[in-house]
Amino acid sequence: MTENMTQNLHSLQRIIRVAKGTRFYELEFASGEKARFYIIAPGIFRFIVDPSGEFAPLNPELTIPANNFSLESFEASQVLVTDETFTIKSGQYSIRFHRNPATFSIFDDQLHRYRLMQASPLELGPNESREILHQSKNEFYYGGGMQNGRFSHKGKIIQIHNTNLSGDGAVAVPIGFFWSNAGFGELRNTWQNGTYDFGATNTEETIISHQSPIFDNFYLLGDSPAAIINQYYKITGHPLFLPKYALGLGYMSDFVNTKWAEADPKEASAVKFEDGNSYRPTSDENEVYAQASFNGEEKYQFSARAMAERFIKHNLDLNWLVPNYNDDHDLPESSVEHLTEFANDHDLVIGFYKKLPANAAPNFLVAAKDKATIGNAKIIQNIAQATDPLIKASKDERPWTIAENGWTAIQTLSASITNNVGGEWDELATQVASFLGLSLSGQPNMGSAIDGVYGGNNAQVNVRDFEWKIFTPLLFNIDGWGNIQKTPFAFNTKITRINRAYLELRKYLTPYLYALTHEAQNGNPVIRPFFLEFQHEKVNYTEQVKHEFMLGNNILVAPIINGREDYQGNSIKDNLYLPDHRTFWVDPFTGKKLIGGRVYDKLHYPLWHLPIFIKSGSILQEDLRQATIFPQGKTKQVLYADDGHTNAYEHNEFATTTITSELNDNKLKVTISPTKGEYEGLEKEQATELNLLVDKYPGELVFRVNDQVTQLNEFGNYEEFATSDSGYFYNPDYLVFPQFQKFTQAAQPALQIKLPKADISNTKYEIKIDNYHYGDEVERHAITDSALSAPHSASISSERLTSRSISVNWVNPTDFAGKNIKADIEVNGIIHTNIDGNSFTFHSLEPNTRYRFRIRNKFGNKVSDWTEYFGAKTKRDQMDYAIPDIKVTTNFENGTDSSLANLVDHSLASEWITKAQISPDHPLELTFTFDQAYKLSRMVYVPRSRDRKGHILRAQIAISTDGTNFGSWSDEYNWPNDAKNKVIGLRDVVAKSIKMRILKTNDDYVSAKEILFFIAKQQ
Repeated sequence: MTENMTQNLHSLQRIIRVAKGTRFYELEFASGEKARFYIIAPGIFRFIVDPSGEFAPLNPELTIPANNFSLESFEASQVLVTDETFTIKSGQYSIRFHRNPATFSIFDDQLHRYRLMQASPLELGPNESREILHQSKNEFYYGGGMQNGRFSHKGKIIQIHNTNLSGDGAVAVPIGFFWSNAGFGELRNTWQNGTYDFGATNTEETIISHQSPIFDNFYLLGDSPAAIINQYYKITGHPLFLPKYALGLGYMSDFVNTKWAEADPKEASAVKFEDGNSYRPTSDENEVYAQASFNGEEKYQFSARAMAERFIKHNLDLNWLVPNYNDDHDLPESSVEHLTEFANDHDLVIGFYKKLPANAAPNFLVAAKDKATIGNAKIIQNIAQATDPLIKASKDERPWTIAENGWTAIQTLSASITNNVGGEWDELATQVASFLGLSLSGQPNMGSAIDGVYGGNNAQVNVRDFEWKIFTPLLFNIDGWGNIQKTPFAFNTKITRINRAYLELRKYLTPYLYALTHEAQNGNPVIRPFFLEFQHEKVNYTEQVKHEFMLGNNILVAPIINGREDYQGNSIKDNLYLPDHRTFWVDPFTGKKLIGGRVYDKLHYPLWHLPIFIKSGSILQEDLRQATIFPQGKTKQVLYADDGHTNAYEHNEFATTTITSELNDNKLKVTISPTKGEYEGLEKEQATELNLLVDKYPGELVFRVNDQVTQLNEFGNYEEFATSDSGYFYNPDYLVFPQFQKFTQAAQPALQIKLPKADISNTKYEIKIDNYHYGDEVERHAITDSALSAPHSASISSERLTSRSISVNWVNPTDFAGKNIKADIEVNGIIHTNIDGNSFTFHSLEPNTRYRFRIRNKFGNKVSDWTEYFGAKTKRDQMDYAIPDIKVTTNFENGTDSSLANLVDHSLASEWITKAQISPDHPLELTFTFDQAYKLSRMVYVPRSRDRKGHILRAQIAISTDGTNFGSWSDEYNWPNDAKNKVIGLRDVVAKSIKMRILKTNDDYVSAKEILFFIAKQQ
């Protein structure tokens, strides 16, 4: 073996032998090391290099034991030997072990291309093993678990390490599984942390490293992302199939330990109760007015039952409740029994934190959140131990567990949730991308607390967070730790009314969402990035579209993720990308149709209106025999249903109905096939209902039952149609989502059809309609008009150029004044449209990246010629100038779970707070020491924002050029009590060390997200 001195790693040398044994192939290297190569199943291979030669199994097992798999694929394989390679032929794959250098590759004989190629031999060391792969220019990488704020990893480094944090840049649920759009995935079979470099160091290499001396790796091959993820499931286990009630609204709080004190109604955390008075949570025993309880054992209004009744009072259906969140004490049997009786009477499912009470019906659990320091294996063991009694008690019922952290194969044990900070726009943006990343890592079941757990008190953030999360698998509040009560009715009547409408929409979409959770069993994520549906657009594989997602294959969700508003209080939405120029997208609230393949800017949305779009051609399930169709081309949808709560689906006790829609030459054909399968409770005699979106009254309708033409009556008014058993009605005032009729009257025409009751297992329906028009008015092709003048004097505003934004200016002819002229701006090949005025700023750009622009004017469907190309390069990321590896000390103890290193880790996801309070006689001092003396530009204090605790108001600094001797203290810096960054100018200051003395804070504790030091840019 050759030694890599810088990393204390050694590269494997020449392969001298490959021999087939009874269960695996054995490889031998020139220097004596041995390896094993397993063929687990078609397209699933395992390669182990253990320098110790022991090849001992992991304890506990990370994957399904190899003995559970058939040896058929292995026995059918053969090895072919040449002077250069040992080639193991397995099905359509040739695994080529190259003699020297000792690398291997996987070649697909059917596709005639490599799936993967190692760039150099494996590198092993006492504490690390590393694989280096070739990376192609158009290869993109996904997986790694919940890498907060990102989902596409090309050119990035990700950590497979649990930080137990939920903010941007943290890792909440690490999973040692990644995959490439080249058609392969890898699962590292280890409990040890890892680092995955997807081209950040070298754009032509991918470096996969774990802190284990043993290289134990699974190679997973598939022709689609779903196929690769399904291969991952075959060796780790399939995800939980959540019971249907789990998709409803949940609420978690601590009704065991929470104490309430009387409060002034003006206090931010004050909550008005049924007795007309206001109260707030307290930890001060001297001011306790009442103790919370399950059933009102002390004062009813502070009980879990009273809270559940508040949801009923506000017409907000609550489906599940955890009354002892974050408390792991044994619960009184009588309290549990009485609360369970109450829950059963109100169709409410009770779950418990950490362990199931002895007398509780088997429902669900919230696993305790373990510290990452206990180790990945222990975290999973603890979740498994909590789950095991639940599984044993559940019998045929589907149990489920919620966990706040995890590791590889967590999908088999629990759904994954984050609690996150509440009330901050950045959190919303972070979560959207995080959910995409977790979905692509094989965990389809996820959620995040609405408005977070901490912080809050921003009504706009609260309602915007609720809106988009109704399109995620789990929907819930965690209450009791924030600045306000975390419920859908915590704010005013207007906010409650909006939340109620979205909750009603959630109920309406539950059959569709439930079908997706079943589909996820086979590797199809519930929350999907655009490239799963639109594979031919490169932008869909990148971080440019990380703040939008598809729910299944029909609904596009583009959350509002910042607080920008127009003068009427409407949210301004920029950078909304709609994929595929062949597809148009329908706003279900307004009926407006937009063509895909471009970015829409300057869209305005009132508070009730979430930007969501239905893909043209969609067949949206409402039930097993009900759907709404948005016709375009030929599409198919399989509607799914089962009993919703048992494991009978595993024995094929479920039902599916296939619906096809084909619109061609203004002729529409819809076919409803007989329903296949059955389950307990399925009614064989059912009506079938369809809503077909249309632009205008269509032509003749022909209805066939089992290929026989049958009369279907047309009704002239909705009342007659609604009370009929069958027939159809042209409704010019149809609302796709009637739950929002109080907010919008933008009706859309639809043909509503009821088909007669029949035995659904042997009845085929076919509907043909002539002169059918839908989407004809959508602008598909712009027409260049020579009479329409192009903009001139297009330029970049240099004074507004940053690392993340570029401002573009242009001039239009004076005769455009008063006309509805808008601009299209092409940015690196992607058209941005709907831009008015004569300037526009592009945000969320990549630092240190060149962007190329050109502009044209647009009036209706007519456009001018393009301007000449012009461009600019964004500035370097300011964090490139932040001093790394700073040592920090203090004269105060850290608060619970708060490391002083969090102050200088360059991550805004982490925080630091003191354990004790400062005083005039005992100020806090922080000493920051650099690795060398730097010429500085500034120092930045980033306040903790979740709850305004520990905000620094007065401070001083002292400078040392040698790290030992400090100058005198500066004048005091005085700052307001807010969450904005505070900057201390240090231009031309040279320092090796800086002291910071905190003289006053808002509450005498001291906290910060980060303290940053920036070097002068000319350095």
